[in-house]
This record gives sequence, C-alpha cells and structure tokens, in this order.
Amino acid sequence: MKKIFSLLLASMMIFSLCACGQPTKENLLMEAENVSASDIQNDSINNIVQAKQKYCNKTLLLSGCVRNIKENHIELAQAYSTNYIIDVYLSTDELATLKRGQSITVVGITTDKIIEDAENMAEFTFNYNHYQMPTAYLVNDTVELIGVLKGLNKSFAPAFNIKIGKSNVWNLIYFAESVDTSTLTIGQEIKFSAKAINENNNWHYYDAEIIE
Repeated sequence: MKKIFSLLLASMMIFSLCACGQPTKENLLMEAENVSASDIQNDSINNIVQAKQKYCNKTLLLSGCVRNIKENHIELAQAYSTNYIIDVYLSTDELATLKRGQSITVVGITTDKIIEDAENMAEFTFNYNHYQMPTAYLVNDTVELIGVLKGLNKSFAPAFNIKIGKSNVWNLIYFAESVDTSTLTIGQEIKFSAKAINENNNWHYYDAEIIE
C-alpha cells in the first residue's frame, strides 16, 4: 500500500512539474486572442493605459511584419512606420527561416513590461516602445490572398504582375517550381498562398502556390 501511495505521489509531482513548464503551441492556440501589430500600435497611441490592460500579460495570436531579426528574437510591427513594437522570442530554427519585411503570425504570452528605445538617424531621433513576448511560437509564415494576374514582368522574370484587391498598384509574385505557369492567363483571378515580404514599401510574394 505504501509503495502504491509513493508511486501515486511521484506521478502527481511529475504532472505538477509538467504543468508548470513551458506552455505548448497547441495550448496557447486554444486560448489566444487574435490581434495584429497594427491593433497594438493604434490602441497604444490612443490610450496607453487601456492598451496595456488589453495586451499585457495576455495570450495573443499576433500577426505583423518582421521589422528586424535579432539573435534571439524578432521585432514585430505593422508594415510601415511605427512607435510600438513587439519583441517576439522564437527558437533559433524558427528565426533562421524568416526574412526582414515578412508577414507572419505568432502565438505567445506577453509580459507587463514595455521597454523604451531610441534610434538615431541622421539628425533625427526616433523613439520606440517594445512590448515583450518572451514565450512564443511561429504559427504561419505565409498569407492567403486573391489577386488578378496582369502578365509576366519582363524586368523581373520569372515574376508575374498581380493586382490585389482594389489597389491600383501591381505587385510581383514568384510562383513555386511546382506551379505550371504556362497554364496561367492574363486577367485570371487566382487564390494563392505565399510568403509575403515588404520590400521598399511594396509587397512581393514568393513561393506562391495556387489554392484550388
């Protein structure tokens, strides 16, 4: 009887240790609130007190653009100029797959700390505020979009021009090798998944796969 009790006690201790360990991606996804880096930027500018209550010490499914890649984390922000950034700490393997300007989604837990930072460029000083997400996982490094093909871009072949939504701007799309581009036609509307990377304020789409 004592032996059985000891085994039960040991099992409970192991379970308790596991429960207190690093949360898994699956567990975080079940409770995460879906937000964007733009949401955090806009809410923080409007009312930082409310924003901290809304986004600090929270489990978030967070989408944004990779502003910088550091040795142990990325700076996630909205695509263009921003005052509020989220420092997302990912594994080395995940960090190695990303590119600056890439649109991604992560899941993680934020802290109540916001770190102030400043960058000097020419004669100007830019102030930034960094939310902290020390526990995080990469969820998705691609986006799904619908666009209209505008033909092969001769200057950047094998890229095609594609028009997304109501914008009059044409973006570049590079299809994956598995896609038979000879079957594509000008004016064709396609749904696709791709790695979206913001380069010089223009979105380019790489390794695109057509979604049937």
